[in-house]
Amino acid sequence: MAIKFVHQTARKVMDNPAANPRIKALARGLGYLSPISEALVRLRLFCYRTNICRTFRLGRRVISVGNITVGGTGKTPLVAYLTALFKERGKAVVILSRGYRRKGKGVEVISNGKGLLTSREKSGDEAYFLARLSGGVPIVVGKNRVRAGELAIERFDPDVILLDDGFQYLPLEREVDLVVIDSSNPFGTGRILPGGILREPLSSLKRADIFCLSRTDQAQDLDRLRALLRSINPEAPIFECIHSPSFLRRIPGGEKVDVRLLRGRRLFAFSAIGNPMAFERTLTDLGARLVGVRSYIDHYSYTTADIKEIAQQAKGSGAEFIVTTAKDMVRLPGGYHPCIEVFALEIRIEITRGADIIESIINPEA
Repeated sequence: MAIKFVHQTARKVMDNPAANPRIKALARGLGYLSPISEALVRLRLFCYRTNICRTFRLGRRVISVGNITVGGTGKTPLVAYLTALFKERGKAVVILSRGYRRKGKGVEVISNGKGLLTSREKSGDEAYFLARLSGGVPIVVGKNRVRAGELAIERFDPDVILLDDGFQYLPLEREVDLVVIDSSNPFGTGRILPGGILREPLSSLKRADIFCLSRTDQAQDLDRLRALLRSINPEAPIFECIHSPSFLRRIPGGEKVDVRLLRGRRLFAFSAIGNPMAFERTLTDLGARLVGVRSYIDHYSYTTADIKEIAQQAKGSGAEFIVTTAKDMVRLPGGYHPCIEVFALEIRIEITRGADIIESIINPEA
């Protein structure tokens, strides 16, 4: 119970720190730590900027796809999207991932481009999900992305290396620093962790070469966001995308089902992602009626007891279906089948503005 309280409290602080007096007090307490965190971040940035800390080149074209906030901005599906475009042009691609919260150690090839070579637990759920999205592309995981890149070159001799979640990984030099910003919640309260969702000060966006604004269909004030980015980094071009629902995947079994199934139906939604409200809004935009929701802290590993509890809540709320995200699907335990049908919503990246900028990434010599 204590662990669940911590998970839910952390989520409430991120989503709405003024929800009630207790949450507001906790948010205020965390906020006092933000200046200390910011000072440490600035010191680290200074060390790399002045070459006190060493950086490395891999001798291949490296493209980093990252963000400046914690939580889901949409960088993982964008990495998969770019991977597919490079493959269409006949380029050999390797993805480097940290393998966040993985149980394996060191640097490891989790996919050789022909299939997965290890479990989700040893890969990390983010890298494992990326391997599902980017079939046919080698993926190397490890905290030391320089060593991971060296191994990737040794094993696969790629033309291009995509560095997943690489904006803060300063030891590795890159040709393109692409920063993804979630238009539905760009910077939270504007404070650095732990009092906010920023990993670095907004001034760090000066390092970006290109901005991607994701979920622009859920933006509050897109013009203001564009203006802010141009004021920080006027040289970086901006392209925009939405996360378009692609299909439903039945759990278990994996059968593909048309998303129109959800129209007018009563749903119970659950997720453990960085921006659960964006997921829930997508479901309502599909015409579904949300009769209950449950959100967990990002990257939460579900237990069978969690799924039983979700099923009970869904049944009690009168839900016809239970829906989660494709990211959550890979973290679900096997062996338990709720009495209500369960689906995962698969999404795809759809570029809505700045397709020429994407082309400049894929083919810089054009």
